[in-house]
Amino acid sequence: MEHIKLTSLGQITEADISFGDLTVFVGEQASGKSILLQLVKLILDAGDITQTLKKHGFDWQKKVENFLFLYFGEGMQTIWNKDETKVIVDKVDFIPQKALSRRKKDENLFLIPAHRVVTLKDGWPRAFTDYATSDPYVVKEFSEQLRLLMEAGLGSGEGAIFPQEGRMNKTLRDLIGKSIFGEAEVKLDRSGLRKRIVLEVEGTQLPFMTWSTGQREFTPLLLGLYWLMPSGKARKKDNINWIVIEEPEMGLHSKAISALLVVFLELLRRGYKVIVSTHSAQILELVWAIRLITQSKNAPARLRQLLDLKPNVFSKNLTETVLNGKIFKTYYFSRQDKTVNVKDISTLDAEDPDEAVSDWGGLTQFSTKSADVVTEAVWESDL
Repeated sequence: MEHIKLTSLGQITEADISFGDLTVFVGEQASGKSILLQLVKLILDAGDITQTLKKHGFDWQKKVENFLFLYFGEGMQTIWNKDETKVIVDKVDFIPQKALSRRKKDENLFLIPAHRVVTLKDGWPRAFTDYATSDPYVVKEFSEQLRLLMEAGLGSGEGAIFPQEGRMNKTLRDLIGKSIFGEAEVKLDRSGLRKRIVLEVEGTQLPFMTWSTGQREFTPLLLGLYWLMPSGKARKKDNINWIVIEEPEMGLHSKAISALLVVFLELLRRGYKVIVSTHSAQILELVWAIRLITQSKNAPARLRQLLDLKPNVFSKNLTETVLNGKIFKTYYFSRQDKTVNVKDISTLDAEDPDEAVSDWGGLTQFSTKSADVVTEAVWESDL
């Protein structure tokens, strides 16, 4: 999949998207980013999705509207208008009815949803069938993958779940540990009648709901990254070529977001294509900086400087891969009244006359405005 063009999907009037190695979606709340990301998942994994639903006892009775209810969630079955909605994927029409008849094939896209915090109940991943029929498929499926990961061995050891040697490069572990967990360790509490994930600080075990918001939001994402970054020699998960991460910055300090930027680049180095939806200007700053750093004579060193990476084998391989032809794309979901148009703002040019581009989809609008107002205030005070 390289290109999607669509009209009239939910609130999205038009979208024309060519994917990069890292593609970033920005836009206000309820501007259709999640809908489009779930559509991408459906396009790539329809066969796997239908078989998974059947395995768990769901039956849409061969009606597309029933399937859309099961997949997108309650109230979302009307986003596809059979007379107006049109989706073209690499010049081929995507028709839900035909997609639902596909044979089972391996999952190709792994989606980490924005609602990931609900996947841990009392410190343990919820099963697919623990959710209501009306809940979105991508939340159920992500939660089930985490449950299987814990049951497959991650939740049976005596040592820490994080940090853990052999999982992630030490540079990544150190960045995440310092910026998100501090001196604490993510561990497995097996003292009761039911296992649970806890945070251990100086010998004291803290249950999931006492953690900081950032720690609760990040831990399911961390487990997803464990699944995507196999220990040992394997670079990536078999058959998984795409990763979607929705709003990874939720609850995180800017230093923790900086650690996430390194994680994104490591996923690119491993051979994944990554799509991120965000409300964080910091993520766009990385994309903007890489575009300019690439032109520098000392680009690898400058990228390491930007990411606070020490010169070692890991950072060398990471920066060389990122600077060697990786494509970065950014799209702005621009909401006008009740409709949304999707605009390519990939240049992120601050001097572009189009405010959608120069303001990075509105993410720099307040800082620009505040700078102008403060400048005027200072000028007035000097009169």
